[in-house]
Amino acid sequence: MGDNKTNQTAPDQAVDLKQKLFRINTIIGFLVAAVIIYVFITRFDLGQTFSIIAGSNIFLLAVALVVFYGFLPIRGHRWRKLLQASGIEAPTIELTRIYFVAWFANSILPARIGDIYRAYLLKKRRAVSFVLSLGVLFSERIFDLAAAAILVVLGGMFYMDFLTTSEFKNRLIIGLIIVGAIVLTFVVFTWRSGWLRRLLPKKLQGYYESFQQGLFRSPAKLPLISFESLVIWLSEAGRLYFVAWALGCHIDFMLAMFVSQAALIIMSLPLTPAGLGLVELLMFGVLIPAGVPRETAAAIVIADRLISYWSLVIFGALHYLFSPRYR
Repeated sequence: MGDNKTNQTAPDQAVDLKQKLFRINTIIGFLVAAVIIYVFITRFDLGQTFSIIAGSNIFLLAVALVVFYGFLPIRGHRWRKLLQASGIEAPTIELTRIYFVAWFANSILPARIGDIYRAYLLKKRRAVSFVLSLGVLFSERIFDLAAAAILVVLGGMFYMDFLTTSEFKNRLIIGLIIVGAIVLTFVVFTWRSGWLRRLLPKKLQGYYESFQQGLFRSPAKLPLISFESLVIWLSEAGRLYFVAWALGCHIDFMLAMFVSQAALIIMSLPLTPAGLGLVELLMFGVLIPAGVPRETAAAIVIADRLISYWSLVIFGALHYLFSPRYR
């Protein structure tokens, strides 16, 4: 279980997903997403698009689905290694199941509430300090964002100019700037944090120290965690590549990498749940100028989001309802 680092409690309360789902900010997020999706579906012929989807290669779509969910245990294993760096032990299979439920929470709630939900579930099941767990998850998010930023920059060398509107290009650039700021904050928190601790009120210093204990400071684990982070996000590109292939469109893997990572950067902005609507428009706006026919591009976007978003909502809801130990 770890040492006395895990004993400190935090002023957290039970996280009720059903209650948060019906809050006004969540409802507004879905309403905004609905408007954006309406704009998206007015940009192509729906009948022709669904004909393309109906004629897709089911085997390749199944491969894309396996790629999407098959790498989930790697996410759980990486989380385990980050926890070990802070003296916390938990089995990969348990962490993978918690990760999946939190993944579902992120898909239906704004502002990545699922990450907080993960910390809550780990505290509930393993008595791990909520604040320390947030420090671990903050470290994980740094690895995620850094990997996504590296891959989107690599892909952007070829495809950044294909963004059809300056609005999305600006959002992507803003997202990359935010990523850079977060990474810099992480470095400050990890290595140069003494001055910040002294500025905090005494009643908050204990929580800050616990958060610090959760930050990644294990150089020996850096190669493995960095490698797993890159593999995880390359799998996102792999899923999109197989979806396009299933629809008869052999896009370049670099294009799949750019589109998938740019979508992940957009998702990190707390505008709609899991970037719903914004991601669809972004993907559509890159695929068309890259040479993909309009209705085929729309079919790729819809099929990919059926796997990466709507299947997660369905399977996640079932897991949440029928696995009371993991909620």
